[in-house]
Amino acid sequence: MIEFPLPDAFAKRLQGQLTDSTVLEEALNEEAGTSIRLHPRKSKISGSLPEGNFVLWNNDGLYLSERPKFGQDPLYHAGLYYPMEASSMFLKQVLDQVKLSDDAVILDLCAAPGGKTLIIKDAFPDHLLVSNEIDGKRVHVLKENSIRWGTENHLIINSEAKKLQSADITFDLIVVDAPCSGEGLFRKDKKSRAEWTEERAAGCAVRQESILADVLPLLSDGGYLVYSTCTFNPDENMRRVAQLVEAGLTTETIPLQNDWEIDTLKEGEATGYQFWPHKVRGEGFFVSLLKKSGEPDDVHLDIGKIKEEAFPFIPEMDFSDLIIQKLDTRFVAFTEQELSYSRALQSCGNIIKKGIYLGEIKGKDFLPSHDLSANLRAHSFINNKELSVSEAMDFLRGNALHSSCASGPVLLKFQNLGIGIGKSNGSRINNLLPKHLRVF
Repeated sequence: MIEFPLPDAFAKRLQGQLTDSTVLEEALNEEAGTSIRLHPRKSKISGSLPEGNFVLWNNDGLYLSERPKFGQDPLYHAGLYYPMEASSMFLKQVLDQVKLSDDAVILDLCAAPGGKTLIIKDAFPDHLLVSNEIDGKRVHVLKENSIRWGTENHLIINSEAKKLQSADITFDLIVVDAPCSGEGLFRKDKKSRAEWTEERAAGCAVRQESILADVLPLLSDGGYLVYSTCTFNPDENMRRVAQLVEAGLTTETIPLQNDWEIDTLKEGEATGYQFWPHKVRGEGFFVSLLKKSGEPDDVHLDIGKIKEEAFPFIPEMDFSDLIIQKLDTRFVAFTEQELSYSRALQSCGNIIKKGIYLGEIKGKDFLPSHDLSANLRAHSFINNKELSVSEAMDFLRGNALHSSCASGPVLLKFQNLGIGIGKSNGSRINNLLPKHLRVF
């Protein structure tokens, strides 16, 4: 007997959606697989890569043969990969259809825990990305995942769509991975079946309708909107896309390959793409790409007066393309666009992350930040030490390390990737890993 059977009302609705819904029901009762997405740049310099088969629609995606303990893997802490459901990695194909100007600005509206934010940043590394999360706890998970990945030109804010309107700015690309009934994850999280009801699913559709109504004023003329969910419910999927089409947007075609076995759905002028777990090697996922008519305006926010600080502490690292500011004892590096938009958004919510936190003055010393260690710019840090597996785990547990490194700050690396900062006295490296990141 199945401990958490599929809800009867859910199974009945599937009968109207599929010619043979039993094959999907059987697939949902199987064990879910495990997949990760590799960092596209760190994977090229890492001394080791996980083994697995590539995800068909994303060359950075890998299926693993078994689920490891990610928290016990130094490569995870080094930001080499992010555990992510394979179907949702299709966002890379969606973003490949989007053409943005050099100064375009992107909004990821419902961004936590961060998998899609990282795909967006990798697709558009030089564009400013504003990642928003309404949940005050989840937004900090988003921040930690972004720091581990080493993102730049990236603001994270704790707000909601309606409040963002008060900044009087628009975005050229908006991604809305909407809160949903989660039917597509019934295989991955079987306990969630017990929480599903028709009423809750209907409530999700109402909430999505409200979110989309609030986000449309934030979309620039000529801008793109990506709408996605992890459910099969037409009220939460195609009906919401139809809502956007009625508001004047048009759906864009996403090229598919036959062996991907992704379904193209049509409802009037609306088009969407559905992943079914009995057809694809992944969970349930729905996505649609839409475009607003018109041409985007040239927008340049006034940055106001700024005082750029000298930063002589790590001369081997090049920050000449960034504006360095001193905030109390802390040094932070920004792009000009990042500074101007952080000022425009500061009254809309709590800005959780802005700029690259470089480090701070403590007494007479400058200590580089843990955040900086995960950034690829740190690769040029002269005083560094490559750690063994046991040394890396000792460091992640908060222990000091024995070493003959030169005195001063040390970049600690595992498989050629930074995992943190220590401070050497010549024979011992004291551990500077923030306590909340330590492994126990």
